[in-house]
Formats: sequence, structure tokens, C-alpha cells
Amino acid sequence: MAQLIVFLALLFSIVIAVFAVQNTTAVAVSFLVFGPVNVAVAVLVLISAALGALAMLLLGIWREAGIRWRQRSLGQQLRTAQTRIAELEAAQPKTVPIAAAEPPVAVPLTPDS
Repeated sequence: MAQLIVFLALLFSIVIAVFAVQNTTAVAVSFLVFGPVNVAVAVLVLISAALGALAMLLLGIWREAGIRWRQRSLGQQLRTAQTRIAELEAAQPKTVPIAAAEPPVAVPLTPDS
């Protein structure tokens, strides 16, 4: 599965690079308070792709941190439960298992005389 993701990312990168190379004309770009600036479409596409990759990286790190936090919490719960089970088993009275008990002895019947 990881190889498929790497392959798709590489394929997407190649498509973006080909698109950027073929589109070199300058366009006027204005963003929020920044005035119109002439920038090549290739630069604009590459910047957009890099910002998208950065956003995905940050979301992936956020997700991984959440998973590790949950795993740590579940590990602590498991250790607490195992300790409690050990305490309860130690508090139980020791009993002899039925299978280990001696079988009943058969007594022969004698006729009444």
C-alpha cells in the first residue's frame, strides 16, 4: 500500500512538473492586501503544489500524534486493568481443582449373613 502511495505521489509530481514547464506565460496575481504582481504560471503552480504538500504533511503529523496519544492512553488502561486482575486473583482463596481431587473408592458389596 505504501508503494502505491509513493508511486501516485511521484506520478502527480511529474504531471505538475510537465504542466509547469508548458505554461510559462506571466499572469497578474493579487492576494489579500498584496497588489498585482506578474508571476509565471509555472511558479504559481509549483508554489500551490508545495503549499498543498505542506498542508498534507501537517495534517499527517497531527493525525499521527493523535494516534500515538490514544495508543499511550490505551496502554496505561491495559496496565491498570492487568494490575487490578492480579490483585483480584491474589485475593481469591486457594481452591483445589475438581480434576485434581482423588476419585471416590468403590466399596464391594457383601451379602448379609
